[in-house]
Amino acid sequence: MTGKRYIAVLMLLFLAGGLAPAGCSRGSRARIAIMTRLQSGSTVGSSEVNATRLFLEERGVRSIEIVPFNDNWEPDRALEAYSEMRSQGLDILITSHVSTCALALRDSINRDGVLTMVTGAATDALSGHDDWIFRTIQDVASEQKSIAGYINDLPGAGLLIIRDTDNHSYTTPALRYFTEHLRKPSVRIIDVSVKALDMASLEASIRARPFDTVYMLVGGYKVVAGTIAQMAARINPAARIVFTPWVKSPELLRTLGGAVRKSVVPSHYPPRGESPAVDEYIAAFKKRFGYAPTFISLNVYAALEILSSATAAGYRKPAEIKTYLLKKRKFETRFGPVEFDAFGDVTKPLYFITDLENEF
Repeated sequence: MTGKRYIAVLMLLFLAGGLAPAGCSRGSRARIAIMTRLQSGSTVGSSEVNATRLFLEERGVRSIEIVPFNDNWEPDRALEAYSEMRSQGLDILITSHVSTCALALRDSINRDGVLTMVTGAATDALSGHDDWIFRTIQDVASEQKSIAGYINDLPGAGLLIIRDTDNHSYTTPALRYFTEHLRKPSVRIIDVSVKALDMASLEASIRARPFDTVYMLVGGYKVVAGTIAQMAARINPAARIVFTPWVKSPELLRTLGGAVRKSVVPSHYPPRGESPAVDEYIAAFKKRFGYAPTFISLNVYAALEILSSATAAGYRKPAEIKTYLLKKRKFETRFGPVEFDAFGDVTKPLYFITDLENEF
C-alpha cells in the first residue's frame, strides 16, 4: 500500500471512529490536531492516532474531535503540516515527533499561541520557557542522567557510544548531559548518520577497539538501531547494549535478532507485569486494533486525558487551557500522575527494561 493510500484509509477509519480529517467541523467540539508520522506498514503514527481513538471510545468523550496531520517526522514536512493545520483554524496540538521537528515548529507555535502537548521530543531547548508548549515526558537532561547512572553500574571499563547525528537536536545535548554523569574510564564515540549508513565502515570502526558496553544514542524510531546492535553483539557477544527510550517499539524487537538478550531499553513506564494500568492499556489496544502499540501512544493517551479535563471544565481557547493547566498543575492519568512545573515541564522516572521479548 502506498503512503498516500495508507493515509487515505486511515482518514476513513478516523471518521468512523469519531475522528475527522482536516476541514471537518462539528459544532462546539474542541478540535485538537495530532501531528505524527503516518507511514504504511509501521506502527509508528498509527499507534499514536489510534491511542486517541481508544481514549474517545473508552471514555465516551464527545467534547473533543481529533484531526490528524502527517509530518513524516521531518522538519520541512512538519512546517507544511503546521501550515495545513493553521489553515483549518486549529490552535490545540499534540505532537509525537522527534526533537528536530519540535524545534522547527517552536517559533511558529509561540508566535501563533497554539497550545501544544509534546509527547516525544526531549530536547532541552524546550525546557524552562514560559511559552505555549507543555511536555508529558522528562527532558534530555534528566533522561541522560538516569541512563549514565545505569551504565556506570554495568561491569567493564570500556564504553562504545554510537551516536546518530541525524536528530542532532536531541543527540547533541544528550551526549553532553550523559558524559557529565559518566564514570567509565574508557569511552569511544562513533558518529553515524542512520539515513546514509555505511555498514562495512561502521563494522570496521566498532572492531577497532574492545568494548564492554554499547550505548546506542539514537533518537526516534530508527529500526536500523537493531541492525547495528546485532553487529555489535556479533563482535562482542558478552557486551550489554543500552538504547535510549525513543527506539522502544515492536519494530526494534523484530530487528534485534539474538542481540535482544543483551539489550536494555529505558522506558517512561514500568515493565510488563509491574503496572496493571500499562498492561490493561496494551491488552485493550491490541484487542481493538490488532497490534501492539508504541510507547509514545501511552504519552499521547495521557496528554489527551489532561486536555480533556480542560475541555470538560468548559475551556476551549488556548489561553484558557494554558491558565487552567498551570493553575491545576497535577493531573491523574490512566498511567499515573503528571505534574507540570511553572514552565509546563515534568519530572518522571525512567525504568530499564531487560526482558524486551515480554514488552510487546
